Amino acid sequence: MSSVKTWRRAALAAYIAAGVALPLAGYALVTTQANVNAVAAAQQRLSDSQWRDHLTNDDQASADRAAGELLPLDSRPYSPAIDWAAVAVRVAPSVVMVSTLENARGDGRSNRAWLIPGVQTNQATAWLTRYRAWKAEWAKRDQEREWVTMGAGFLVGDGHQVATAGHVLSGTEAVRVKLASGEWRPARVVGVDPSQDVALLHIEGEPGQPVTVAPAMPRQGHAVATIGAPQGWGFSLSAGLVSRYGTAAGMFQDWPMLQIAAPIIGGNSGGLVFNTRGEAVGMVSFGKQTFNQAVPIGRVLDVAAQLERWDAVMGRCNALTNGDVCG
Repeated sequence: MSSVKTWRRAALAAYIAAGVALPLAGYALVTTQANVNAVAAAQQRLSDSQWRDHLTNDDQASADRAAGELLPLDSRPYSPAIDWAAVAVRVAPSVVMVSTLENARGDGRSNRAWLIPGVQTNQATAWLTRYRAWKAEWAKRDQEREWVTMGAGFLVGDGHQVATAGHVLSGTEAVRVKLASGEWRPARVVGVDPSQDVALLHIEGEPGQPVTVAPAMPRQGHAVATIGAPQGWGFSLSAGLVSRYGTAAGMFQDWPMLQIAAPIIGGNSGGLVFNTRGEAVGMVSFGKQTFNQAVPIGRVLDVAAQLERWDAVMGRCNALTNGDVCG
């Protein structure tokens, strides 16, 4: 009998203990989950804050590197209403179309293969190249060469210099530019930096209207536009916005880039990218579908200045050596 009472007391005690433990366990579970949620929320807020700071710092750092003169991000007020027609009228006199004449093929002697040591004296190679020239009618094609508008550019410096994309001049024998007035001007290639996709031309005659350079780099979401020659259709305007700052792989290193979302296709290369105030902020380099890369204006001007200095050095050197190219 005593053993039965003992078992009953034990069962009752266990029941009471379970009744007390269950709410306590539930409370502990809820409290623990609340703490986990609170910690996660705090961590998320911290991560969001850090990510925003990272993006802000990254944008500013990219803008600083891109601008060339440590320009800040633009904090000026902008009107949501944009009259691109009025802005384009102000910008157009600083924009040019760039037309090129491709290199003559001739009998193949200008082929890059002839630059390889020993090829020039290899008669079999010479015969093969001339056969190819005859078969492909290179001589006839040379006679039918025409000027082709390959891209755009814009006036910088004193109005005699034209900045454009380096790849626009690839494989060309001669270059000319068309001003907004419709006048064609012959141009001389001052220099090309293929790694940064920037080239500088020099035009003769009266100087044109150089671009007005923006004092600050546009922020993400700021409206921008460009004027170029898509498919050869000159002085074509397209508008979009700043997508982000980033980098693009260069020949030897990555370069800061201003990414824009605007309709751009072949022929827009070298075109001026400007803000709603008509100030230059970049130059179209390359793109894929909607998103396109622009070389920030500060870097364009830095490279152009380097090319001009190098051209001046080479000019003095050639003058001292009676026209021989200096090494």
